[in-house]
Amino acid sequence: MKINKLLFLVSLTLGFVSTGINAQSSLPIHVGVKGGTNYSYLSSSNGFDLKDGMGYFGGAMARFDVGKFYIQNEILFSQKSSKIEKAPLLESRNIKWKSIEVPLVVGYKLLDLTTMDVRVFGGGAYSYVFDESISGSNQFKNENKKFNKSNIGYQIGAGIDVWKFTLDLIYQGGLSNVGKDFNSKANSFSLSIGYFIL
Repeated sequence: MKINKLLFLVSLTLGFVSTGINAQSSLPIHVGVKGGTNYSYLSSSNGFDLKDGMGYFGGAMARFDVGKFYIQNEILFSQKSSKIEKAPLLESRNIKWKSIEVPLVVGYKLLDLTTMDVRVFGGGAYSYVFDESISGSNQFKNENKKFNKSNIGYQIGAGIDVWKFTLDLIYQGGLSNVGKDFNSKANSFSLSIGYFIL
């Protein structure tokens, strides 16, 4: 129920904003879809050694141009993972979590041509975790019971636009621990490709 409310509120907000901005020719809006892969890392927790894991994401984006600056908002479904390795008496185990992520960034176009842009950007990201799993290790499960549903992080990155296609390389860092008993922050690198429908 909570995740449905979150999706409804974000969709409603994007709808109102796009309606208002479309009415102003000096502030064009572009709407599209994007997806990609991520490599996530959780900082060590309670003596366990955690390694990078691979995941994926996809969703919708809206960009509002203001000269060479722009604001971009996204709503994404994301699956991330990390591996537990070299823990005493344990084989390698996997941690996976699924979330809805809502990044909001401000960017600047270093190169602004008719058919190509080169950009840098940074901002914040909110994520809502609705599913998590830890394979095998009862010890790890007992010591790190549940992920926090809400997490806050930040993003920095660079991208290139060619015609209606967009390619981004992003680093996302965690500002809050992923769980009350799980004293670790989620960090990730992601590579995405998108297409602007409008």
